[in-house]
Amino acid sequence: MNEERQRSGSSASTTALSHQLSLSALPDELARRLDLVDQVKVSELVEGLQLVPAGFFIEVRHDIQGDDEDKSTQSQGIVSKWRQKERLKTTAVALVLCLNIGVDPPDVIKISPCARLECWVDPLSMQPPKALDTIGKNLQAQYERWQPRAKYKMHLDPTMDDVKKLAVSSRRAAKNERVLFHYNGHGVPRPTVNGEIWVFNKSYTQYIPMSIYDLQAWLGTPCIFVFDCSAAGLIVNSFKAFAEQKTQESENGGPPRSGGSGYAGGPHNGSPEDGLSDCILLAACGANELLPQSPHVPADVFTACLTTPIKVALRWFCSRSLMRQEGLTKELIDRIPGKQTDRKTPLGELNWIFTAITDTIAWNMLPRSLFQRLFRQDLLVASLFRNFLLAERIMRASACCPISYPRLPPTHHHPMWQAWDMAAEMCLLQLPDMLESEVEVEFQPSPFFNEQLTAFELWLEHGSDEKKPPEQLPIVLQVLLSQVHRLRALVLLGRFLDMGRWAVDLALSVGIFPYVLKLLQTTAPDLRQTLVFIWTKILALDKTCQVDLVKDSGQQYFIHYLDSNDSTSSTDSRAQAAFVLAVICDGHPRGQSLAAGAGLLGVCLTHLRHSMAGLSGGASGALLLIKWLCLCLGKLCQDMPEVTTMALRERVPEQLAGLLTASHPELRAAAVFTLGALVQVSDNESGPLSGMSEQDRLAAERAIACQLLPVTYDGSPLVRAELAAALARLATGHVVLFKDAVHEQQRNAAQILRGASPGSGPEAGPGSAPGSTGPRSAPSAGGPSSVPAMERASSSLDEASKSEGNGHVDTGVSSPGVQTSATGTFSPLLSVSIAVADGSIHSPLDAGSYASADAARVGGGLYKHLLQAACTLATDPAPKVARLGKAALRVADVELAPVSIAAGQLPSANSASVPSRMHSMVSNSSFLGLPSSLSMSRASSHALPPSTSTHPSQPQPSASKWRSLAWRTSSRSLAGSVSVCSSPASPSLPNLPPDALTRKPFVLRMVNGENMGRAPSIDAAQPSSRTPSITRMHSLHSSTSGPTTAASSSQLQQHDEDSAGSSLHGPIHTADTPLPPSPVYKDSCEHFSWPLLEPQASLWRAEATHQGWLGGCVPPDPTKMASRMREKEQSTQRCAQLGSGARLKDNVHTIDSEAGSTVALLLHPFRPLVTLVDGGGSVRVHNYRHSTVINRFHVTGEAAAERKGQGKVVASVTFLHQLNEVQDGLLLAGTADGALRVWRNYAHKAEQRLATAWQAVPVAQAHSSQYHPQQAVFALNEASGRLYAAGGATPSTVHTWDMSQECCTQQTHVSGSDDDDTSRDGGGVQHLAVARQEPLMLAGCFNGLVQLYDLRQSQKAAASVQPHRTPMLGMVLEPGGLSNQLVTGTSWGELKFIDFRMVDSTGQTGVWKTVEAHSKGAMSAMTAHPYSPLLATATETQVLKLWSPRGEQQGVIRATAPFLAQRVGPVNCLEFHPYRLLLASGGGDPIIALYPIVSASAEHTAAPAASTDSPGCLLNTDSSRPSSAS
Repeated sequence: MNEERQRSGSSASTTALSHQLSLSALPDELARRLDLVDQVKVSELVEGLQLVPAGFFIEVRHDIQGDDEDKSTQSQGIVSKWRQKERLKTTAVALVLCLNIGVDPPDVIKISPCARLECWVDPLSMQPPKALDTIGKNLQAQYERWQPRAKYKMHLDPTMDDVKKLAVSSRRAAKNERVLFHYNGHGVPRPTVNGEIWVFNKSYTQYIPMSIYDLQAWLGTPCIFVFDCSAAGLIVNSFKAFAEQKTQESENGGPPRSGGSGYAGGPHNGSPEDGLSDCILLAACGANELLPQSPHVPADVFTACLTTPIKVALRWFCSRSLMRQEGLTKELIDRIPGKQTDRKTPLGELNWIFTAITDTIAWNMLPRSLFQRLFRQDLLVASLFRNFLLAERIMRASACCPISYPRLPPTHHHPMWQAWDMAAEMCLLQLPDMLESEVEVEFQPSPFFNEQLTAFELWLEHGSDEKKPPEQLPIVLQVLLSQVHRLRALVLLGRFLDMGRWAVDLALSVGIFPYVLKLLQTTAPDLRQTLVFIWTKILALDKTCQVDLVKDSGQQYFIHYLDSNDSTSSTDSRAQAAFVLAVICDGHPRGQSLAAGAGLLGVCLTHLRHSMAGLSGGASGALLLIKWLCLCLGKLCQDMPEVTTMALRERVPEQLAGLLTASHPELRAAAVFTLGALVQVSDNESGPLSGMSEQDRLAAERAIACQLLPVTYDGSPLVRAELAAALARLATGHVVLFKDAVHEQQRNAAQILRGASPGSGPEAGPGSAPGSTGPRSAPSAGGPSSVPAMERASSSLDEASKSEGNGHVDTGVSSPGVQTSATGTFSPLLSVSIAVADGSIHSPLDAGSYASADAARVGGGLYKHLLQAACTLATDPAPKVARLGKAALRVADVELAPVSIAAGQLPSANSASVPSRMHSMVSNSSFLGLPSSLSMSRASSHALPPSTSTHPSQPQPSASKWRSLAWRTSSRSLAGSVSVCSSPASPSLPNLPPDALTRKPFVLRMVNGENMGRAPSIDAAQPSSRTPSITRMHSLHSSTSGPTTAASSSQLQQHDEDSAGSSLHGPIHTADTPLPPSPVYKDSCEHFSWPLLEPQASLWRAEATHQGWLGGCVPPDPTKMASRMREKEQSTQRCAQLGSGARLKDNVHTIDSEAGSTVALLLHPFRPLVTLVDGGGSVRVHNYRHSTVINRFHVTGEAAAERKGQGKVVASVTFLHQLNEVQDGLLLAGTADGALRVWRNYAHKAEQRLATAWQAVPVAQAHSSQYHPQQAVFALNEASGRLYAAGGATPSTVHTWDMSQECCTQQTHVSGSDDDDTSRDGGGVQHLAVARQEPLMLAGCFNGLVQLYDLRQSQKAAASVQPHRTPMLGMVLEPGGLSNQLVTGTSWGELKFIDFRMVDSTGQTGVWKTVEAHSKGAMSAMTAHPYSPLLATATETQVLKLWSPRGEQQGVIRATAPFLAQRVGPVNCLEFHPYRLLLASGGGDPIIALYPIVSASAEHTAAPAASTDSPGCLLNTDSSRPSSAS
């Protein structure tokens, strides 16, 4: 598996290199001619990349900094506004024609010949009344072509009263919709500057002026006006002036002036503020212009362009073309065959092309908002404005400029008009043959759309969001209407949508949505995959489209596609279909009901079983499909009782149990999401599950809870964050029993604070706690008031717990599910049922204990463990998980409140006056002691009978099933709390720093309106029931912890984070405490908004990562990676060739780190950087070549300064390592409490980001007065991707973590390391070491025992040796790369050299050499070079020695050496450079010393020159000048 991972990583790196070279190189032909491509260099780079190991924690999900909301906003970059807030349609049309045929207006002088046609009718060809009536009917017919469903009303040569009645009745008919008012004033004088148009009197003897102001009042809004008359621009100017006047009158408080009474209906009428925004005006010419009188155009050319654009456009084109000399006449143009609605005919195709071109011109010239309003809101308005563009082109040729409001930019010179001319010419060229030939001639379609698709495809090859959008996008929209070009258009459209959110927004704004929605009604199989992809992109941007899909039954299309047996459908495409269905069901009950009715549940389960079977067979392509099948199931069942009932009957939880142990973190997170979605949180009025009783529902949900509990210690923050969201649903749906668990912890807290163990019985008073070493009344080192203050607090809390717990205080054994015999032995009655991978349920029932398995879960403390799991997540080392964990607690009206106790009031560890129980509470800071769900503590080992306890010789679970089986073991804790009585004394552990294992204590308090924000005093008893109850003291992770010695008053510091809730006895789930969202669903949806098609997917991901839009590492430079691999190989060879007689050079380089002390060091393998960590957890990165500080931050991600009410952030770092060193490098830091954090960009100033974090060992809980947590130890084998950890609550167990899978794959119990035999006081694992090449692990115990484990075989130790009888200081495996060699050392200065090949018949290995390294003892640190035969030791007395792997001393430096520029303090950490001969040391002062190492035989030879990327081992030789960090 490791080889496959390396091969895949190398293949990916090689592909990236080839792609980068192809992008940066000149075209191939030119490159060959100029010989610019160095093929030798390229082959060397590719060859070097073959050795590059695969990177860890480089996926997009590996960014848990905690600012994901900001990052998500930045990554989207746009807010889609494509959907119109209000769609209008024109439902009433008022036509007013003032022609007065036969009488010319007095202000008009006509030329001869002049334009005469009105609506394509010559008024002089018939009697005036008949001509007027014919013109009116033609005008109505022309408008009906664009809006046939409107109500048309017409007045020919009207009076003012006629116009008023017409306007009022039209508004009454339209109601709130738009009215079109068309005015033809060719037979009346021009409008006046006062804003008046002309009509007639009843006898037609006078022209009567009619004010535009009155017309506005009669018609109201919304409305569109068409004015076809000379000087029409005066009307537009007056209209705008009158609208502004109405607005001013409204602002001044007076009623607007009205020209007469009449209908003013409609909500828009009388709202002057909307006078302009809801009105559209189209005018034939400007204020000083006259209408064209050319005989080549109609007299109403403006109206003709608006209503019959194709006829006008072809006539105008013919009049300006040479084709008129070839016999093409106007009469021939009028005979063009076909219908405008039939795109296969010449007339229909011309209309189709005209629509595409005018849409394209408008979309490219108009602002997006104006385009949406004019071209996508109303079909009639859109048609009129398309035709208005033609009117502008034609009338500008006659020195007449049509105007509009809103004003449009000039479009008559747009290059797309040339495309229209070409399409018109190609059609007209075929016209004579089609109409006059005796033989039927087939019409040849225009290549217009094919050519435009080709242009669009060329744009896709070179376009981006930084360039001008493609002009052809509206044309692609029109092409979707053609079956001939539809498939190609869809493919190109999908490629465009894949360019990013901006592309989807552009496509939606141009109007693609109704087209692709209608295409879902087609059954063409070749379109399905592309349509699914397009809808995936649309829904990834705008979830609200789910309503339109459900309205048109679109879910059927995707369900059928998901369930189809089409072999051409890829798993990725099916995953996209599952995503679309999940979005349809997301928060949409109707969508959920219809999808469930269409059989989506059965389809998902069928494909889930099939895909999981393929996944077990090694098919990795199904990962995305499995994840989205799970998410779709969850969204289908979420808050839908009927569907949930169906899912439970189909045994969905059992099928998902196998995914909880999947190797991919996202699959585990998706399974957790689906299981959490099966928990109902609906209010009571929604009723129970259909067909299932409330009792059965709760039992099923409790079984789900048992499946979820093991995920608490998953290695992926994504999985744990999803668990927090699921726990919030459980706390909401099981409010009563969850409260009971809280109250039980209140009672336990009160007893513990009084000094009595929960299981010590009523006779164990506060002053007689087990393990107390002196009378309670004796004075303590912290002052006489410290213990009484604690007792007063416990008394107060006890009173509160009595009040809230109905007065019952259980002082006996409060561990449900555990029987206590008279002899003090314990036997578990029932383990909580845990579903394992094979779907079976393991619950060993005792028939006489509980009536059912569900009763055993309730009685066995399930809810107590759910509460503990939520608290564990709330104190998670990953900020995202901690935030969601706290949100889950707030849903239950519970929050964490930190506790600070003054340093002067803390009892000392050696105080005989303080009970050991009290000292255990203070030292461990988790004195409520909920048992850890993952731990099998030493106390539990004694509590369980031999048949059930973990024995050293008992075979451990295999790597494939460790999770479920190990949790069966720990489920004894679920069945009942571990006893705290009759436990043997724990072994004496070494004295550790107070902050190494101390976690800041927290209490769980109920949130209600009265106690929020009030800090109760621990000294004053509050008998009121409203006193904030301490429900549990929980160990906060060091990421949010501070030392218990922080100076503060003896109070309970109230947690001041955002928290809201109701009364303790009120409802848990309120509107103020919403359920936390699902992180895996949100992140998974985000995935589909990114480019998915190659090559733009790789290019975009690289750019997005560089810009910080995504998590994950920046793609490394292939050239740099290959160079580093070569440099690494060369450096390791030089180190291995170091001969005997190596010595430390005198030119010691020192750095003032400005830190109080240094506890960990790390030298960068390729840059002159040293990373150091001080005792408080602050990380500093120094450039030791230039003596400058590169970066500084806290290892937990918190600010190093004191936080409000929580003291200073403290973390004890015990492990530092650099991952992915050949790439950009990640900093892996482990702390004493077992937390591991991985930092990215740690060597860049203020750019560090937390990639991932997890708890490698169970959180230590104070189960008993004798139980102490143990400092965690770590070991790493980066070649295999395995990390080993021990400590915490399981000091005798080594947890093996797979960093690629982000999960624990094996648990190894180290025999002889625990206190099973009190004569062998092992005390747990103290040191861990792993071989670099072979699967060998060494565990060193506190009793000096070292055991060797072959991880490929059984977990029994292959060999063991006990070189020391005391705890070891250090243990080095394979010093200098020598296999099978081990060097151990003690603080007494003794080194022992061991060869594990020297195995005798008893299985014991021998020590082949013992060296007294430091005769005066006090050895404080030891380390070995990984490739060079060097071993280094140091003491607290500033003595540093260099050794060979055979125990020969090579060199020594003492604190009194004259060449030291600065005096070096006591050394407590040593670190060799991984690939160079350089040693760094740090200690109890701020000075960091760097010692170059040379061979005695080659001392005169300088170190090799360093490259620009990596420093040499030769440092600043100016030792007379001290170096300080800037």
